[in-house]
Amino acid sequence: MEQTRFKYSMKNIPIPSRNSYLKKLIEKTESVIKRMRWKAFFFENSDCNEDDSNTNNNFGFKSRKCPPQNEDLNNFEADVYTMIKNIEFRHIRDDFQDQLQEDIKKINNSTKAFIPADKTANYYQIDKTTHNKLLTDNITTTYKKANDNTIININNEAKNIAANLNIDDRTECMAKRQAFITLKDHKDNFQNKPTCRLINPAKSEIGRISKQILDNINTTIRQKTGLNQWKNSSSVINWFSNIQHKDQHTFAVFDIENFYPSITEKLLTDSITFAKQYIDITDRDIDIIMHSRKSLLFDSNCAWIKKNNSSFDVTMGSYDGAEVCELVGLFILNGLANEYGKESIGLYRDDGLAIFKNTSGPQTERIRKNITKHFKNHGLKITIQTNLKIVNYLDVTFNLTNGSYYPYRKPNNLPQYINIKSNHPPNIIKQLPASINRRISDNSCNEHEFNKAKPIYDDALKSSGYTEMLDFNKHRHPVRPRRNRQRNIIWYNPPFSKSVKTNIGRTFLKLISRHFPRHHKYHSLFNKNNVKVSYSCMDNMQSIINKHNKKVTSIDTKPNSQDQCNCRDKDQCPIDNKCLTSGVIYNARVTTDDTTKNYIGLTEGTFKQRFTQHKHSFRHRSHMNSTELSKHIWQLRDSKKDFNIKWTIICRARPYSNITKRCDLCTTEKLMIINSKPDDLLNKRSELISKCRHENKFYLRNN
Repeated sequence: MEQTRFKYSMKNIPIPSRNSYLKKLIEKTESVIKRMRWKAFFFENSDCNEDDSNTNNNFGFKSRKCPPQNEDLNNFEADVYTMIKNIEFRHIRDDFQDQLQEDIKKINNSTKAFIPADKTANYYQIDKTTHNKLLTDNITTTYKKANDNTIININNEAKNIAANLNIDDRTECMAKRQAFITLKDHKDNFQNKPTCRLINPAKSEIGRISKQILDNINTTIRQKTGLNQWKNSSSVINWFSNIQHKDQHTFAVFDIENFYPSITEKLLTDSITFAKQYIDITDRDIDIIMHSRKSLLFDSNCAWIKKNNSSFDVTMGSYDGAEVCELVGLFILNGLANEYGKESIGLYRDDGLAIFKNTSGPQTERIRKNITKHFKNHGLKITIQTNLKIVNYLDVTFNLTNGSYYPYRKPNNLPQYINIKSNHPPNIIKQLPASINRRISDNSCNEHEFNKAKPIYDDALKSSGYTEMLDFNKHRHPVRPRRNRQRNIIWYNPPFSKSVKTNIGRTFLKLISRHFPRHHKYHSLFNKNNVKVSYSCMDNMQSIINKHNKKVTSIDTKPNSQDQCNCRDKDQCPIDNKCLTSGVIYNARVTTDDTTKNYIGLTEGTFKQRFTQHKHSFRHRSHMNSTELSKHIWQLRDSKKDFNIKWTIICRARPYSNITKRCDLCTTEKLMIINSKPDDLLNKRSELISKCRHENKFYLRNN
């Protein structure tokens, strides 16, 4: 186990490859054109309701249907595709980007996984065998292998819930997300006995519905009870500032151990019963919340369940895990507030803070034991410290002796910020020093405390290439919230890269103005006021490491070279003895005496299966309209022209996964079509805005 520490933040973004950028751009462009098509469709069909939420609640699940093609948008779409094809790139050379590229090469060439530390910026290089042993040991401590029917039953229950809500054609089944570990290198004797934190990212999409239900419940309870359940550091500072005669009080600070996994079904049920005093909660809502707790852990596509045979779990990666903890926290906080007063105690997730006035040693000990007992009665363990005058809570240090507060950071956790030469959109780079300045100022009670804390943050900014210096700028009066007018805006979010010479945002907006002038019937839908551009980001260094770790630690499933063809006569194999290759984009080159046409296709299965389907459409006239290729072949036959077809595999790509929510197979095919010469291509540009058929098998309706 070799320790590695990168000298920069892992949020830095390197310059992407040309194809990686174009694929991301195609995805974002396809998304905005789909929204524009839907907008035009509902404008033309006023009897249809554009906003489904007016008639039924889809809980944020978007329609998976492909919008119909619109002739009035065809010229605009063609120009957008031309914009993508004609994008110009430039070579970017600077020391920081060169360093990122060098580190990426080292990461990709390494046979070891880079596992992050839990609470520091350290990484540890671990070989596959050691990593899998650590992961297995942590899994088998609390989990056992689940029955094959367990995940089927969970998906069936989710299907029934989604069907009752009429969203089963939008909701996907549970994704088999691989569990992973982080290392607790701050623990004693770590080198000899490494300890890990097991992260289970598997979650049901019904949790997105549960999140909205629980958020509404928690907000209502907080408003009606006035309990101090804090959402951020600023709310804790406001609570501290309102304490009168601070020097006459002492702190008690406590932490709930393993809060998420320690929440039992009974504790959650009791919390929901408590919540019913303040808000109506239907049986359907309870069923949704409880179903979202049904969780499995996945390792190498094998499902694991807790050893007590219960699938009930509150996972840290679930959609509604934080909201469940807040509801349970409100329930526990209510009991403590009844005993000590709601103004004397508060909670942020699993961290609690309380104040007590004029308490002696024996009184403090009784308070400590009473609070510990209160949590123990609910099956929770806490670590608690009492009789404190100074306490570190979240990212702020509070001092009751002099009433001050100032920024706090954990030992050996030096701040790291994105470099000024990172491949981020310029606005993010520009606003970073101001946002840090605002954060440190808000966490400082006065300029003196700010100046004491700022040197380390100034150094961190300087090491990241910034020249700005932090300056105390306290918001002494609460800023009045802005009144946001609801506007129906279509956002285009092309990815940003310094290597792109073309100004994509400006070019896109010019196309909007050119194709939808004032006299155009769609001008009120598509103009500079309701079509806007905001750049998105490419993958950062952490994402690149995660992809590398997945590749290194996964089971090797590469096919044997001898198993890539099963043709009886190898000389007759259509694709050079690689006909069993799956997940491919292929090209069919149709040559006659006077013309040459190309057809680009894809297949998730093996090429041989797709080749068989093509041959079937060539033989039977009833299937001549199956593809543009079959149409062309039948036209040549009707014209009695001789032709020859040459099949080649262009590249391989991964089909749609409900883990990544992306289909690299479809995107790569669209990139190949855009880059091809239109005169030689049989494919139509309308294929570029099409629904990915590979995601159909993941819908709950189809399970």
